[in-house]
Amino acid sequence: MSDLAKIEETSPSSDSGNLHFNRHLWVVGLWCAAILIVVIGELLPGRSPLLRWVGSFGVNDKIEHFTAYLVLAAIPALGFEPRSGVFAALSMIALGVLLDEAQKFIPGRSFEFADIAANAVGVLTGLGIAWMTRSLLAPSRSSGRG
Repeated sequence: MSDLAKIEETSPSSDSGNLHFNRHLWVVGLWCAAILIVVIGELLPGRSPLLRWVGSFGVNDKIEHFTAYLVLAAIPALGFEPRSGVFAALSMIALGVLLDEAQKFIPGRSFEFADIAANAVGVLTGLGIAWMTRSLLAPSRSSGRG
Protein backbone atom coordinates (compact mmCIF):
# COMPACT_ATOMS: atom_id res chain seq x y z
CA MET A 1 0.00 0.00 0.00
CA SER A 2 1.36 3.42 -0.90
CA ASP A 3 2.06 6.07 1.72
CA LEU A 4 -0.68 8.27 0.23
CA ALA A 5 -3.23 5.48 0.58
CA LYS A 6 -2.22 5.00 4.24
CA ILE A 7 -2.67 8.72 4.93
CA GLU A 8 -6.06 8.76 3.22
CA GLU A 9 -7.12 5.71 5.24
CA THR A 10 -6.22 7.32 8.58
CA SER A 11 -7.42 10.81 7.76
CA PRO A 12 -10.86 11.82 8.98
CA SER A 13 -12.95 11.70 5.86
CA SER A 14 -16.25 12.67 7.42
CA ASP A 15 -17.37 16.15 8.26
CA SER A 16 -17.99 15.10 11.88
CA GLY A 17 -14.26 14.38 12.33
CA ASN A 18 -13.38 17.81 10.97
CA LEU A 19 -16.05 19.45 13.13
CA HIS A 20 -14.63 17.77 16.24
CA PHE A 21 -11.11 18.91 15.30
CA ASN A 22 -12.28 22.49 14.66
CA ARG A 23 -14.25 22.55 17.94
CA HIS A 24 -11.20 21.31 19.82
CA LEU A 25 -9.04 24.03 18.25
CA TRP A 26 -11.55 26.69 19.29
CA VAL A 27 -11.65 25.38 22.86
CA VAL A 28 -7.85 25.25 23.11
CA GLY A 29 -7.57 28.73 21.59
CA LEU A 30 -10.16 30.17 23.97
CA TRP A 31 -8.47 28.53 26.96
CA CYS A 32 -5.02 29.82 25.92
CA ALA A 33 -6.42 33.33 25.47
CA ALA A 34 -8.04 33.19 28.93
CA ILE A 35 -4.77 31.96 30.48
CA LEU A 36 -2.87 34.77 28.75
CA ILE A 37 -5.29 37.39 30.06
CA VAL A 38 -4.98 36.06 33.62
CA VAL A 39 -1.18 35.83 33.45
CA ILE A 40 -0.91 39.40 32.18
CA GLY A 41 -3.36 40.64 34.80
CA GLU A 42 -1.53 38.92 37.64
CA LEU A 43 1.93 40.03 36.54
CA LEU A 44 1.23 43.71 35.87
CA PRO A 45 2.66 46.19 38.38
CA GLY A 46 0.18 47.31 41.01
CA ARG A 47 0.01 50.88 39.70
CA SER A 48 -0.45 50.00 36.04
CA PRO A 49 -3.25 51.84 34.21
CA LEU A 50 -5.04 48.57 33.42
CA LEU A 51 -5.12 47.44 37.06
CA ARG A 52 -6.26 50.90 38.18
CA TRP A 53 -9.06 50.75 35.59
CA VAL A 54 -10.14 47.27 36.75
CA GLY A 55 -9.98 48.50 40.36
CA SER A 56 -12.29 51.41 39.50
CA PHE A 57 -15.20 48.96 39.22
CA GLY A 58 -15.04 48.37 42.97
CA VAL A 59 -15.11 44.56 42.74
CA ASN A 60 -13.28 42.77 45.54
CA ASP A 61 -10.06 41.27 44.18
CA LYS A 62 -10.92 37.86 45.69
CA ILE A 63 -14.09 37.83 43.58
CA GLU A 64 -11.94 38.66 40.54
CA HIS A 65 -9.59 35.76 41.36
CA PHE A 66 -12.51 33.39 41.96
CA THR A 67 -14.20 34.33 38.68
CA ALA A 68 -11.03 34.21 36.59
CA TYR A 69 -10.08 30.75 37.84
CA LEU A 70 -13.65 29.46 37.54
CA VAL A 71 -13.44 30.33 33.83
CA LEU A 72 -9.93 28.88 33.50
CA ALA A 73 -11.21 25.58 34.92
CA ALA A 74 -14.60 25.46 33.20
CA ILE A 75 -13.26 25.88 29.66
CA PRO A 76 -11.18 22.68 29.60
CA ALA A 77 -13.57 20.80 31.89
CA LEU A 78 -16.38 21.37 29.40
CA GLY A 79 -14.41 21.41 26.16
CA PHE A 80 -11.90 18.57 26.59
CA GLU A 81 -12.47 14.88 27.11
CA PRO A 82 -13.55 14.39 30.76
CA ARG A 83 -10.29 13.00 32.19
CA SER A 84 -7.98 15.46 30.44
CA GLY A 85 -10.41 18.30 31.18
CA VAL A 86 -10.27 17.61 34.92
CA PHE A 87 -6.47 17.40 34.82
CA ALA A 88 -6.21 20.66 32.84
CA ALA A 89 -8.66 22.41 35.18
CA LEU A 90 -6.82 21.27 38.31
CA SER A 91 -3.52 22.44 36.81
CA MET A 92 -4.90 25.97 37.05
CA ILE A 93 -4.46 25.78 40.83
CA ALA A 94 -0.72 25.31 40.26
CA LEU A 95 -0.73 28.22 37.81
CA GLY A 96 -2.36 30.42 40.45
CA VAL A 97 0.23 29.47 43.07
CA LEU A 98 3.11 30.16 40.67
CA LEU A 99 1.67 33.52 39.62
CA ASP A 100 1.07 34.57 43.22
CA GLU A 101 4.65 33.61 44.08
CA ALA A 102 5.85 35.72 41.14
CA GLN A 103 3.94 38.71 42.49
CA LYS A 104 6.49 38.94 45.33
CA PHE A 105 8.90 40.39 42.76
CA ILE A 106 6.51 42.84 41.07
CA PRO A 107 6.22 46.44 42.33
CA GLY A 108 2.92 47.10 44.04
CA ARG A 109 1.98 43.39 44.17
CA SER A 110 2.28 40.86 46.97
CA PHE A 111 1.80 37.18 47.75
CA GLU A 112 -1.51 36.44 49.48
CA PHE A 113 -2.80 33.07 50.64
CA ALA A 114 -6.33 34.45 50.28
CA ASP A 115 -5.72 34.89 46.53
CA ILE A 116 -4.62 31.26 46.25
CA ALA A 117 -7.70 30.16 48.21
CA ALA A 118 -9.97 32.20 45.92
CA ASN A 119 -8.25 30.70 42.87
CA ALA A 120 -8.66 27.14 44.19
CA VAL A 121 -12.31 27.65 45.11
CA GLY A 122 -12.89 29.12 41.64
CA VAL A 123 -11.29 26.08 40.00
CA LEU A 124 -13.34 23.65 42.08
CA THR A 125 -16.52 25.61 41.38
CA GLY A 126 -15.72 25.61 37.65
CA LEU A 127 -15.25 21.84 37.80
CA GLY A 128 -18.55 21.47 39.67
CA ILE A 129 -20.41 23.57 37.13
CA ALA A 130 -18.83 21.59 34.28
CA TRP A 131 -19.76 18.27 35.93
CA MET A 132 -23.38 19.40 36.41
CA THR A 133 -23.56 20.72 32.85
CA ARG A 134 -22.15 17.49 31.41
CA SER A 135 -24.60 15.47 33.52
CA LEU A 136 -27.57 17.51 32.34
CA LEU A 137 -26.54 17.35 28.69
CA ALA A 138 -25.57 13.67 28.68
CA PRO A 139 -28.01 11.28 27.01
CA SER A 140 -30.21 9.53 29.51
CA ARG A 141 -28.99 6.03 30.37
CA SER A 142 -32.50 4.89 31.18
CA SER A 143 -33.87 5.64 27.71
CA GLY A 144 -35.07 2.54 25.92
CA ARG A 145 -35.70 0.62 29.10
CA GLY A 146 -39.22 -0.01 30.15
